[in-house]
Formats: sequence, C-alpha cells, structure tokens
Amino acid sequence: MGSDCKGVLGVNVCMDSLDKWEYYIAVETDKKVSNEMYEYIIPAYTWAVFPGEGTMPTAIQEIEKRIITEWLPTSGYEYEDGPDIEVYLNEDPANSKFEVWIPIRKNS
Repeated sequence: MGSDCKGVLGVNVCMDSLDKWEYYIAVETDKKVSNEMYEYIIPAYTWAVFPGEGTMPTAIQEIEKRIITEWLPTSGYEYEDGPDIEVYLNEDPANSKFEVWIPIRKNS
C-alpha cells in the first residue's frame, strides 16, 4: 500500500479458494511483528480507490456493492486476484470516513 497509509485497515483475503476466507484488522508497518501478531504482506497491485462516508457498516456495504455492480462492469478493468482493503480514516461509526481499495487489472 505504501508508506502513506492513513488509517486502520480491514483486509479481506480469500486463500486458495472461496472456501477459505480471512479478515484482518491491521495497520501498516515496516517494524518487526511480535510473536503475538500475524504478518500478512500485501503484494503490489494496481488499485482502484473509492472514498466513502456514512454510518457503519451500511455505508461501506453500499459502496462495495456499487463498485462491483456499477463501476467494475463499465470500467474496462476486472477484479485482480488479491485482497480487498478497507481503510478506516476516523473512529466515529456514526459518521465514518473510509476508502475501499480493490485490486484491478485491464480487461483481458
């Protein structure tokens, strides 16, 4: 994601198949991770980033639905096999500000 990450992360990862799905609450760091924590390294991707705000979790669910049903089919891009990332920019669930990052590639 880069060194300019600006919030707490929610990372959605499908592992090897749709049968194994994991969700991480995370922060970006370049420091050594303690034994009590799990390190997940996100590979480099091209990202589509969508800002949003509103009451959680409804606001983020709505924007994710619109990304998949409205933006992606008409964008010239397709979903890349990688994690979706939610960046939570503030701590107020009643008036949340966030970004949704999805990995993309040009349509083949």
